[in-house]
Amino acid sequence: MSTDSIIAHTSCERLRQEPAQLLHLHNGMVIALSPQALACFRNASAIHDPLGNGLLSFTELPEGVNIRFEQERCVATHSAGYVGLLDGKALLIAPFKVRLYPNNHDGLRGLNCLAELELPSIDVL
Repeated sequence: MSTDSIIAHTSCERLRQEPAQLLHLHNGMVIALSPQALACFRNASAIHDPLGNGLLSFTELPEGVNIRFEQERCVATHSAGYVGLLDGKALLIAPFKVRLYPNNHDGLRGLNCLAELELPSIDVL
């Protein structure tokens, strides 16, 4: 299990009958990746709150864009706010936003952002 300065660990679940990979951040928040959406929850227990009280932000992926899962997983690697996905997409976690890019090249240059998820401030120290 890989750890870094932002992501404590990852886990897999099924949310609304779809696979989801959860990025558990050191500050307790959880970013959920599903084939059609990105979401941020206050903590892991908030994911299953039927009233959605712990849902901090949510964004659906644009039409024609999805995250590919293989054996209930979509994350290939992660390090210091960078998340490489199995389908070649890149997810970058910054203090106030998570951005999904079509590939590493675009992600490193901030080009062609596919989706953006607002976050509360993340303490990265």
